[in-house]
Amino acid sequence: MGLKEKRIIQAFQNDLFPALETEINTAAGYTVPLNISWNTLMEDRFSHIYNDTFPKIYFLPLIEAFKAICVDTMGVELLQTGLKEVVIVNENNEHNIERAITFEDGILKINHSPVINADKIEDRAARIISLLEDKLEEFAEGTPDTATTETSAAPTEKKQEATEAPNKMTIQELYNQSLVLSLEKQEIFSEMVEGLAWSCDMLEGKLTYGDDQVFDIQVIGTYAENEKSWLWAWANKQSGIPEKFTQTSLAIKAIGEAYQIDDLTSPKIELNSDPGAYFSTIISSMLKESCYVPLTFKGLTVYVTVTSKEADDKARTAPALICSHFTQVAASYKFPHKYSLYFYLKAKGYEVELPGNNIVAKKDDDQILGIFDLKGRLMKISNSKITVQA
Repeated sequence: MGLKEKRIIQAFQNDLFPALETEINTAAGYTVPLNISWNTLMEDRFSHIYNDTFPKIYFLPLIEAFKAICVDTMGVELLQTGLKEVVIVNENNEHNIERAITFEDGILKINHSPVINADKIEDRAARIISLLEDKLEEFAEGTPDTATTETSAAPTEKKQEATEAPNKMTIQELYNQSLVLSLEKQEIFSEMVEGLAWSCDMLEGKLTYGDDQVFDIQVIGTYAENEKSWLWAWANKQSGIPEKFTQTSLAIKAIGEAYQIDDLTSPKIELNSDPGAYFSTIISSMLKESCYVPLTFKGLTVYVTVTSKEADDKARTAPALICSHFTQVAASYKFPHKYSLYFYLKAKGYEVELPGNNIVAKKDDDQILGIFDLKGRLMKISNSKITVQA
């Protein structure tokens, strides 16, 4: 891939892809794991039409297919539990739909030429729909019942209607799913920048620690202590922050719309206490940010997310470290242990089973066992090879 092609693909990633990704997540009702091999999506002599062909070949069919699948509760639940990942790649300039789009072991793979037959959006969408309808249930895994154990209070609490929409989810559920992973991210980044002074240029989207640690940021929102109000970055038209640095706030807004969560879709919220850490916990985990940082100015706290390959590379992968981290969090915070551990291990790439009242998670040769009481509270977690009878 030449420099010209690299620049065109990078421009697509920066300018057009965020909106497409938001549409994908909105259609699915959750953040879909996307594994895109951008460096393979090239065809010599045709880079000038990528902005037209990429959406038609790879992303619009996904959006239409997810909309078709998620028309009812059954479809939403099956997609979330059965679709492990979407892989987008161009390995051999394939354009035969049957060979180019496959769904095996929960992985939807689109291995298609980036330019050939671009206008056949409906055909590709139909192929994806057919594969998902035929195989989703085969790959779907059960999830634990949504826990109601006490956690830190949501910014606003509303009674749930008896008849909820198919993809209704509370903000507290999202928080419980995100808490453990987000705390890990915070711990790693804090160790990296401990004791260093910071400066931030929001117009350039840069956060600097010390003399030379510079990170790309996305602005999430601000809490004004005097006004006792939270304002989402996507709604802050007076700040002058370029729109490209508010894409993460737009992405969580789309998730809020999909799940019908008012706190994530209302531009401004009146609150006596700062909800920034609560919101950012959800965002850093669901949108795969490296971490979040609260930046305090006079009477104003600005919350940003940070992108750091160094921090991402330090993520806990050893089973013993994962168990240790969860144990520490369980001892320090109130949250539904079993429910949250399930999502933490899923985020770590484990296959999670629920025999009896326990959790058994497997990844390659590693196994993690969680034992819980009848209220879902952790009794023991270990990475020993223990077989639990259902």
